[in-house]
Amino acid sequence: MSAAGLVLTVDEFLEKSGPRCAVLGSPIEHSLSPELHTAGYRALGLDMDYFRVEAGESRDIRRLLRESDADVRGFSVTMPGKQAALELADLATNRAQEIGSANTLVPQGDGQWLADNTDVDGVASCLSYLRGDDPLQGTNAVIVGNGGTARPAVAALAAAGVSQVTVLARSERALNLQAVVETLGMKFSWSRFEDADIAQTCADAAVVVSTIPAHAAEELAPALCSAAGIVDVIYDPYPTPLLSAARAQGVPHADGLRMLAGQAEEQFRLFTGHSAPEGIMLDTVLRAKGQD
Repeated sequence: MSAAGLVLTVDEFLEKSGPRCAVLGSPIEHSLSPELHTAGYRALGLDMDYFRVEAGESRDIRRLLRESDADVRGFSVTMPGKQAALELADLATNRAQEIGSANTLVPQGDGQWLADNTDVDGVASCLSYLRGDDPLQGTNAVIVGNGGTARPAVAALAAAGVSQVTVLARSERALNLQAVVETLGMKFSWSRFEDADIAQTCADAAVVVSTIPAHAAEELAPALCSAAGIVDVIYDPYPTPLLSAARAQGVPHADGLRMLAGQAEEQFRLFTGHSAPEGIMLDTVLRAKGQD
């Protein structure tokens, strides 16, 4: 039976039985994760449930890690709990440590929990779709914004071989990304929106990854589309003004729905030990957004 439509409290989730996973956050009603994971369960004939759980505080996540039974196969974590997920886990992947947050918690079978960040895989899937067999090795990239999604984007760009990242942001908080960019072996620079020649900066970039809200990116869209390719991690509204501008100008682009599907595919593998059927996550999220 699908549990994709349910929202549970921590107590209600802990009282459940049988193989199950959940997405944790607050608010959590909007999450599409249950639809994605449940589609994979159905396709592979797995007897599992996936719930939404209202759990935004550190104490909620701590309790779930301590009190979940052996049938709990993992947690997806959305805002505001990603930093707490990393801090509360017993173990963490290198990339989660470098990024400073986790969106995935996986039980290790010995009472310990591993934190990972599959948002990196989501951005990587966008880059792969965008570039195909054309590598990013040695290229420049631009990241627009310095929020939570910017850090996984940095990690994905580093893994793809990018050599320099320029961050465009409203304030010097962009400097918060400098350490992770340089730790991952890339050169770092940044500019404020109002100070930069955004069109020229983007014209020199193999890819622009925008992590700012759709309305904020709209006014920058003509300049951002000077790049060779666009990744917009935002998917509400869909399509975003930036995606619409990229389409109109014939700029190769990848969207936030593809990122969402890509990160869910890796979570699914970590939680179940199986790979989701190719394309099923993306098809499911497109249907959920009325794009089938």
